[in-house]
Amino acid sequence: MATIDLVISQTIATTSGISTQVVRTHMTKMMPQVGHKLQDRAFGDVAYPIEEVVLDFDADEVTAYLQIVILDGADIEQVREYVRDYEKHGWECIHPI
Repeated sequence: MATIDLVISQTIATTSGISTQVVRTHMTKMMPQVGHKLQDRAFGDVAYPIEEVVLDFDADEVTAYLQIVILDGADIEQVREYVRDYEKHGWECIHPI
């Protein structure tokens, strides 16, 4: 079985309307499916479910969209700190705020 580029994407949002998106790419032989749960050092002890899988044959990649993280009452600096924690574990913020 060939390996694929798997892009994992997660939106981080607040109840006040601030949002951004972080991604991390892995090479894998496994095709993700809706309902699978993903664990990552950035999440601590939480495993987030995959809610959508998009196959992009032109880009030769698969994107798995995880459940949105909602930060209740957080301000922009708190969101930036949350994103920095992801970045420490190899994630990239594609919509910096």
